[in-house]
Amino acid sequence: MNMMIRFLIFLSFIAMFSCGKNNESIRTYDGRLDANITRISAQIGGTVDSLFKDEGDAVQKGQLLLVINQDRILAQLRQQQAGLKELTAGRSVAEARIMEVKAQLDLIRKTWQKTVRMVDQGAATEQSRDELQTKVQVLKSQLEAAKMNLQVLESKKVQLLAAIDQLNLSLQDTRVISPLNGVVINRFIEAGELAAPGLPLFELADLSVLQATVYLPIADLKRIKLGQKAEIHLDGLQKSFPGRIKWISSEAEFTPKTILTKETRTSLVYAVKINVSNPDHILKIGMPVQVSIKESTGGEN
Repeated sequence: MNMMIRFLIFLSFIAMFSCGKNNESIRTYDGRLDANITRISAQIGGTVDSLFKDEGDAVQKGQLLLVINQDRILAQLRQQQAGLKELTAGRSVAEARIMEVKAQLDLIRKTWQKTVRMVDQGAATEQSRDELQTKVQVLKSQLEAAKMNLQVLESKKVQLLAAIDQLNLSLQDTRVISPLNGVVINRFIEAGELAAPGLPLFELADLSVLQATVYLPIADLKRIKLGQKAEIHLDGLQKSFPGRIKWISSEAEFTPKTILTKETRTSLVYAVKINVSNPDHILKIGMPVQVSIKESTGGEN
């Protein structure tokens, strides 16, 4: 009988030792939900003509958010296009002038060459030869001037085309487009107000993935790693949400006053962020949550 009792005690000891070796504990931390917020601003200034989205509205990538008045840009564009049309006409005149001078030069040059031979034969005077030579030089100068004028017109054309391209880009910039799929968190402007370059017009957030931020004491850092699974819980909601650790701070800070922890508020902690999938948008920015992280104390690689 004593042998049986000893054997049972031995089995119990083995079971306790095995359980202790593979023991896993779950630690829970209080945190808060946040999202990556994108601030949308205009590239150019102007009066807002039309608004298409308000706070709380869902937006798709590439969707129009607002339009800035285009009248001034369109007027400048028409002016540059008229200048281009005028320049094109001037270019045609310059090309015709070059052809005309070339024809005159060819004719005078042939006459001059013929006169040179006649002078050698005593059939023409040196004065007539010299006069023709002078006309050749004058026409050469006129041809160079005509070519230079055409080059100037070509340069002006390049400048006008660049200005037109810039105005077309400005015209595109009057249409403020959403760069992502998400929700309008804040709108900072109304129709009729003046939008300034660089100042925020909207704040957008992709609510399909949120981040839970918790703060861990240094003693708990060795129990976690990037990519580790976690569970997010809400008060009053039995359903939990799976998450993964995406970021661990490399610098310590004091516990934020908004976070309630069992440790003292003056203790140093490290911020940890956990990505939480939120396809049904049940979770909201600013919600307090509890984050459970399973920590293995042995028997786990």
